[in-house]
Amino acid sequence: MTGFVPTYRRRPSPLHAARAGVATAFCAALCLVAVVHESPLVLGAALGGTVAAAAAAGVASELGRAARLVVPLALLLVAVNALTSREGETLLIRGGELLGWRLDITLEAVAYGAVAALRVTALMMALALFTAVVDPDDTLRLFRRVSYRSALTAALATRLVPVLARDAARMGDAARCRPSAPPRSGAARAALRSALDRSVDVAAALELRGYARARRPAPERRPWSRHDVRVASTAAGIAAAAIAALAAGVGAFEPYPELSMAAGGGEIALAAALLTLPLVPFAGASARLGVARA
Repeated sequence: MTGFVPTYRRRPSPLHAARAGVATAFCAALCLVAVVHESPLVLGAALGGTVAAAAAAGVASELGRAARLVVPLALLLVAVNALTSREGETLLIRGGELLGWRLDITLEAVAYGAVAALRVTALMMALALFTAVVDPDDTLRLFRRVSYRSALTAALATRLVPVLARDAARMGDAARCRPSAPPRSGAARAALRSALDRSVDVAAALELRGYARARRPAPERRPWSRHDVRVASTAAGIAAAAIAALAAGVGAFEPYPELSMAAGGGEIALAAALLTLPLVPFAGASARLGVARA
């Protein structure tokens, strides 16, 4: 499963150099486009902008890892909608009956399934970009002022899960080496007891280090860097373009009863904006390496 999950590594790019909240807003703006629009032209442009930003940030391989999971899911969405939807007027395949269900496939059902798959792909790729460019430790620090104990719990959980998984795997290997292997429930109980023992040990260590008397930390006053400003401005621009286009009725798409998609000047302008805006933080001399504060 690890081959499908993007991982964060510090890289020399404006997205990595920007603070966690700003980089998160950038990825959230791309997610917003996939949520509020359903035009294939707009969704394709949002996906293209996400991939272009990932390539410019040096994390295209991480998105490729996520695509290994997303593409089969997208194909499954297309197939399921084509087989289960009974709407649409353009018949492509007249199938038989299975358990009383008529297996007729229409062009509109295939198209709507493809749009749903494209939306899921754009959304998942934006989330994969978030995983690859935003430091998880910096993300947890954002919540220290809100719930510092919850942030500590999340940090410990993300680090203990792989340890507990290795413990469970080793116990399973040890159980299989016995002359008469115990039932799986026995290995599961042993893994649970090990997890509880580790949790008690971690709690005792934290108490000895004074975490029981922890207080909400003082706010950090860190000046914004040029990367923060550029990435935040780009995120605001993407979100504003998506919301303004939605309010103006740009990007209309109707799959049923007949396939209809708007492809006028507004849609082309929005698609061009979604393709080019994600690359703005990487353009110009100010996007070179460095995190000097403005």
